[in-house]
Amino acid sequence: MAKIADKVYRNAKVYSVKLDGSEIHAQAVAIKGGKFAYVGDDAGVAEWIGDSTEIIDCKGKSVIPGLGDAHMHLAHSAKKFGTCSFSSIVPNPKTDTPEGVIKQMQDILRAYAAEHKDAKVIRGLGWDRAWFSGGLQGIVRPITRHDIDAVIPDKPAVLMSYCGHRMLLNTKALEAAGVNKDTDDLNGLIVKEADGSPSGYIKEPVAYIPITERIPDYEFSAEEHRDCIKQALDMFSSRGYTLLCDCQQNELPYEVMSEMARNGEFTVRVSGVHNVNDATRDEDMARAIANRTKFDVEDLFTVDTVKYFADGTFAMLEPYAETAGADKAGTREPLLWDEEHMKQSMALANKNGFNIHTHAMGSYAIRRVIDCYENAQKLYPNPIIRNIIAHDTFIDYQDRVRMGKSHIIASNQPGWFSDGPITEPLMTTYWGADVVKHTYPSKSLIDNGVICAYGSDFFVNLCYGLAGIQVAMTRKRVKLDATYNLYKDVPPAMPEECVSLREALQAHTINAAYQAHLENVTGSIEVGKSAELAVLDSDIESTPADKIQDIKVLETVFKGKTVFKV
Repeated sequence: MAKIADKVYRNAKVYSVKLDGSEIHAQAVAIKGGKFAYVGDDAGVAEWIGDSTEIIDCKGKSVIPGLGDAHMHLAHSAKKFGTCSFSSIVPNPKTDTPEGVIKQMQDILRAYAAEHKDAKVIRGLGWDRAWFSGGLQGIVRPITRHDIDAVIPDKPAVLMSYCGHRMLLNTKALEAAGVNKDTDDLNGLIVKEADGSPSGYIKEPVAYIPITERIPDYEFSAEEHRDCIKQALDMFSSRGYTLLCDCQQNELPYEVMSEMARNGEFTVRVSGVHNVNDATRDEDMARAIANRTKFDVEDLFTVDTVKYFADGTFAMLEPYAETAGADKAGTREPLLWDEEHMKQSMALANKNGFNIHTHAMGSYAIRRVIDCYENAQKLYPNPIIRNIIAHDTFIDYQDRVRMGKSHIIASNQPGWFSDGPITEPLMTTYWGADVVKHTYPSKSLIDNGVICAYGSDFFVNLCYGLAGIQVAMTRKRVKLDATYNLYKDVPPAMPEECVSLREALQAHTINAAYQAHLENVTGSIEVGKSAELAVLDSDIESTPADKIQDIKVLETVFKGKTVFKV
């Protein structure tokens, strides 16, 4: 075969990391037929250049592998781009009050409703539960349906918290869903008022999804999903991403995503999940097995993983401050699963060849999930299975060791690594500064042999891109963060957990590919792999860690084709 490349990138600082942590340095790459055909010095690439070869002079700037996002929610893009946003509200914990925040929310809702008079349901996203539970000057002032009724009294309004773990419904929405005094509160997940009426405040997707599904016109249309997914794909491409792991299935957008992949509209690879919840675990698993390949489109969209929520926020090992009266002894919040049910279900998932991706934030939840993973692999040993724990907020030291020994992947969110006692005062109230300063470990996980695959948790968080590498290396706020000006001078809570550029890039690229069983296809710049890369406007290796956020992506290449270019 003639050595004539389709594209050549030369005079570059090619920097990539392999799965074993070894580095790849080169000056040039040649792309032919959508794959890397040459990776080496400028002299050697000359034989790949012909009359038809497109030559890109990188002028000494970095070329890195396309980034991977190991935990995000592409299927829920409409919640980010198609709703009333409260993201502009950035209260100061020392001076603002819940009442003031509610007024800001009401003003935003009022303006949005005026601009969307034809909307049958007002949808919103972006409020923070901490604003109403003591995060502002220690004031506890619950937000309820009555606060929303004051602005939207005549049609359903459904407002999701920024994290996706809380939902606020006005009275019309509750009525449309048939939620009233007689509705089971699901062990407190549906918050009630003193007289037993629903307050409109609902905790956790397991409780609110069945409710919102009963509200006419709440679901987005297929076209709305398509438009918002396209916006998300464009955004991720502009920030150098070529691989995404979607972590919560929604039937209609999955159908839309599958169609988009078939139509050539994907500018990234996407891996997805099947949802499994305790109350419907048998039917959920049966559905996952029956629909194992329903959405798959070649290597563009594959769904080979099941998703669990072990806890909602923080099921903790020890009775830290304010845990008296917790529903489960020794924890702040209960698990969302009966422990025996979770053990049996996860074993069944591995038996049927599914990877498991579990949301677990509290130390108790993480320990129980590790127990379940180890049990599943003992019963059904399978070296191909790649089980994942997402978020990993509080991990006891012995469990960091266990994760490494049991080959459990940690799907971390570097955008959260800057959290600590000063930046998270409500968490400090709950568990004390000594506990909170140990949130979101990363370096200690890596040192214990854990493969860390970094993600953004979009739509919950921003698409960090290269700024995520900076946070992983510095554990300090970046300019993308809404609270940057409040906390930019706060020192990192755990500087010993800062990672190197090599480790951060590895977690953003080849490790994310490994999580998706794609490490032999993408994730590093090596001959024979699919040509996925990002051309930067600077040399990332010589850029100070606290300046990486300022680096821009000039071009993103997916399967050899440019999908973004400045």
